[in-house]
Amino acid sequence: MTPRRIALVGPVASGKSTLAAAISAHTGLPRIDLDELFWGPNWTPLKTPVFHKGVRDRLAGPAWIADGNYGGEVAEMLLDRAELVVWLDLPLRVCLPRLVNRSLRRAATGEELFAGNRESYRHLLAADSILRWGPMHHHRHRRRWTARLHPDHTPDLTVVRLDRPAAIAPQLRRLGLLPAQGRGRA
Repeated sequence: MTPRRIALVGPVASGKSTLAAAISAHTGLPRIDLDELFWGPNWTPLKTPVFHKGVRDRLAGPAWIADGNYGGEVAEMLLDRAELVVWLDLPLRVCLPRLVNRSLRRAATGEELFAGNRESYRHLLAADSILRWGPMHHHRHRRRWTARLHPDHTPDLTVVRLDRPAAIAPQLRRLGLLPAQGRGRA
């Protein structure tokens, strides 16, 4: 039986959003993008109580797939409600080229992300650029998820840790979260 509440976690540019959209399309589970709940206009984070309320309200639903890489209270809310965690534990050598390519594409196309925000070349060169932030926090987030998703801390929660890109689609097909090979893309 397909889990009804799935948390999809992992580092920047590990493929969380793309994979969450594919799982949502296949299973019909509503998608919750935690970044959409976090960011306000002009790349301004929402006030913490507002963000937490938005997350709590969305996670109260009976079925969803939520993707993001948030710690603290948001991670606790997510893990408390989830039936399954899919942890994309991909190495920096995989995520960094994806991050650079994705960010340059977004800056070139002006693709809208959250609350009207767009990546720009100027933004990518700023001190708080995702191109700096992602690699700088990659290993810290990995340590956090390694500790938080340890079986001692999650005895009643199924955690699927995927640490190689080639393993992702086959494992999620076996779980019924993606279409069988040859039926759609994933």
